[in-house]
Amino acid sequence: MFSILDGARLQTFWQRIMLWTLQHDHRKALAFLEATVPDLHQKVGTPRYAIEDALEFLTSEYLGGHVASMEMKSRLHGLFCRFAEANYLGNNYISSPLQKIIHSLLRHSDRRQAELLYDAVVAFGLKLSLYTLTQFMHKFTGIGRPDLAMDALRRIADSPADLSSDAIQYSCIKLLRSPFPSAERYRLQSQLVTEMLETGIRPGIPMLNAMIFNAVEAGDFQTAYAIFETARIHGIRRDTITYSTLLKVALHSLDESLVKKIMLMAEEDGALPRNNQLLFCLLTTIMQIAQSSGTEDPSRLSGYQLMLQIYARYCDISPLQELGIWVNPLGNSGGPTPVSQPSPQLISVMILGYLQLCGQPLSMEQLYHRYEGFVAQNHPLIAPTAETEHLANAFLFTLGQNRATFTMCSIILRDMLVPPASTIVKVAKPTIRTWTILLRAYFFNGQRAAGEKIIEMMRAKGVKPNIVTMNTIIAGYAAMQDPTAAVNAMQELELAGFEPDSFTYKGLTRVAKRDELLNALRNVAGKTDQAQEDAQATEDSTPLENGHVPSPQASRSTHANSQGNSQEKLLEVSSQLHKQINDMVKATDLQSGHFP
Repeated sequence: MFSILDGARLQTFWQRIMLWTLQHDHRKALAFLEATVPDLHQKVGTPRYAIEDALEFLTSEYLGGHVASMEMKSRLHGLFCRFAEANYLGNNYISSPLQKIIHSLLRHSDRRQAELLYDAVVAFGLKLSLYTLTQFMHKFTGIGRPDLAMDALRRIADSPADLSSDAIQYSCIKLLRSPFPSAERYRLQSQLVTEMLETGIRPGIPMLNAMIFNAVEAGDFQTAYAIFETARIHGIRRDTITYSTLLKVALHSLDESLVKKIMLMAEEDGALPRNNQLLFCLLTTIMQIAQSSGTEDPSRLSGYQLMLQIYARYCDISPLQELGIWVNPLGNSGGPTPVSQPSPQLISVMILGYLQLCGQPLSMEQLYHRYEGFVAQNHPLIAPTAETEHLANAFLFTLGQNRATFTMCSIILRDMLVPPASTIVKVAKPTIRTWTILLRAYFFNGQRAAGEKIIEMMRAKGVKPNIVTMNTIIAGYAAMQDPTAAVNAMQELELAGFEPDSFTYKGLTRVAKRDELLNALRNVAGKTDQAQEDAQATEDSTPLENGHVPSPQASRSTHANSQGNSQEKLLEVSSQLHKQINDMVKATDLQSGHFP
């Protein structure tokens, strides 16, 4: 029919058919467009915008909000390529509808389609908008093609775009933080930084933070600090993320002086004293550095005193004085007059620091009674700390380690489950970590009945143990020299869907008599075999739907397989136990000066 129409009539006829099919049958509209593109504009003179509008409508209809089939995506992709090649080849400008079509196709493409789409765009010499190019960068970052993402970035750099804009900097950050294979990650990240700088990108502070974080993550602390110093020298204003990331460098190097230096620079930038989150990170880093020393090391106390010194530099000390954990800090803080009230998070970290770095068990008991009294009295600064379980867990862990104070654990649990009636704040309920700490406290203080009562409470409350909880129970029974209970607990661990790990086997090595432990393992394996044999016998004696009974050979084969699996499991556990024992013997020999 088209061959007998002249240009003007053909153009009118095409427009009427396309309009009708777009209104009534999108599949026919797509087929009609496929049949008349690419030569429609050149030979017929149909306005290019009309073809683009039809293609944009169909692309939006089939891809917007729908799960399009691979066939449909391929048809739309092919239609775009034919139209663009015929009408835009070598044209530096492309219309807004065509940009939208490209973006829509890209958003719904898989890896191969995205690569083909980009190849077509490059081959046709299409000049894409900044938004479309950044979308290509994001797509290629997500599918693991950093080379194509960098190619898109170079095209952005060749345009008049502002390379310091948030959109471009964010695209670079996303690329630098993409999930590369772990063995090659840092090398690829460093290579990308070099290419970005050569492209003309000048990192702002968010991008510098990503570079510092990459270096810290890879353990390259020297480079991380060098990037930080470069930013400082060039007058780039650091932010909370910069300082928080750099504190990881201080923690790795156990350098308290670097923490102080970071604090002073944060003051210069105005991040302190107004930023409680950064102050919390400072105090936590000091605590972790002090924790790295031995339990009797005097630096632990000086670490807490340094925490007090930093805290007093910015915050009201009266809550600490009321709790009785104020110790005169070393030297004068020499900082600004403390005018701000501390957040519950800051009070929590100071109590935690006191629990872990100084004080005797009995003084911790007194501290808990004082603390709980303030919670019951609704102290405006102290009571809100009970809204999370962290401090309760810390008290449980500290008091549960000592035979003289572990009985406090039941009181702390009671206060969490049934707070005093006068309490206004919503006291946090026990979490799985809370229950695990309680189990450790009771089992390792020889209180089996109390530990098993905790297990019953967990079941009654529908609390599902994790692998840490199960390993704690296994190690607890092993420490009490009950290999049967320990092995039964390991069986429960497997029934709960967990695989025994190194901590499981290490816990079992607490059983002093290895022969009793292996006998317990054999007994469990034997019971498993018997249960499987009984189940198989029941199955063998039950006719199938067609009236047939499994052959004796098949039954014997199934039974042999089940026995083989149990024996393999026994050998695996025995092998892991021997490995744990050998590792412990080697460690003991090294500590005592004996070398194998």
